[in-house]
Amino acid sequence: MKTAIKTLIIVALLCVVADGLYRFLFWPHDRVAYSGPLVALVDKIDSTGADILYLGESSNHTFGWYDSDTAWISQMVARHFPSLRVADMTHDASHGEVYYQLLRNLDTDCNISTVVVTMNLRSFGVGWIYSPLETALQKRLVMLQQRPPLVNRAVLSFKAYDIKSEGERYAQMDRYWADHPLPGHPSVPRWADSLAGDNNMAGIFIRNFAFLIDTLNNPRVHDFDRIVLLSRQRGWNLVFNLLPEDIQLADSLVGTDLTALMKTNATLLEQRYTRLGVVVVNNLETVPDSLFRDRDWTTEHFLLQGRQTIADNVSKALSSFFPDQYCP
Repeated sequence: MKTAIKTLIIVALLCVVADGLYRFLFWPHDRVAYSGPLVALVDKIDSTGADILYLGESSNHTFGWYDSDTAWISQMVARHFPSLRVADMTHDASHGEVYYQLLRNLDTDCNISTVVVTMNLRSFGVGWIYSPLETALQKRLVMLQQRPPLVNRAVLSFKAYDIKSEGERYAQMDRYWADHPLPGHPSVPRWADSLAGDNNMAGIFIRNFAFLIDTLNNPRVHDFDRIVLLSRQRGWNLVFNLLPEDIQLADSLVGTDLTALMKTNATLLEQRYTRLGVVVVNNLETVPDSLFRDRDWTTEHFLLQGRQTIADNVSKALSSFFPDQYCP
């Protein structure tokens, strides 16, 4: 028994030493090599701080070719608060888990007052949860996980993160749809195929928005719950920016069976996080079809007036924290 205890102590000490050496010799390089874009976002905010920190994905920076103003949503928010430091952490294809890891990795003494987090309704559905893009994103997140650096490096070496092929991702979606039929529509794929016809957008809308959020099991809900808890611990004011979706086009192509689901999910998120003390800006129906840039997918990319509407609504919500600095 004593020999076993001594062995365990020696192994533990060796692990601590090995982790210390790795942390000193290799971790700074590996952190950048494997998670560089995310690390750069964290390091920038650690060095500058922000009165208002805006977290977003491609919706923040995407603009139309003919926009006379190509400003990002976060930059438009900054115009309403010219005397404050408004910064952003933007990474394409981000969702709640990415936002949580970015925020958690900020130094605890980082000077931040208020955090605005983009809440993309589509990211709560299996079309995004099981997206083929997820494998690359999960690899990029490994070095940000709350584990000893050497363990994170081992996870990368042994590919112990969520790594799946494109075919396996689509199989995950099919299994979910088979196990979670919607009332009146026993199969989401069949519903999508039945309406696609000559216009594939109908099927795309159904596959991306035909779901009801299960707050107990939805991973995105868990991510945003963790963001709420982290913000409380860090003393940040917290705002969730629920992005617009093309409700008008969804209604014209599919009908109220789908748009009712979209509105139900948006209301659920707004009510849930309002009860938890978060300021939720529900922009779901604030942007008309004509201001959505992409016409072949349900991406949340907006033309100038659409981005301005979102920024204006977010800024009005932020004015409750900064009434003297707000410029309408």
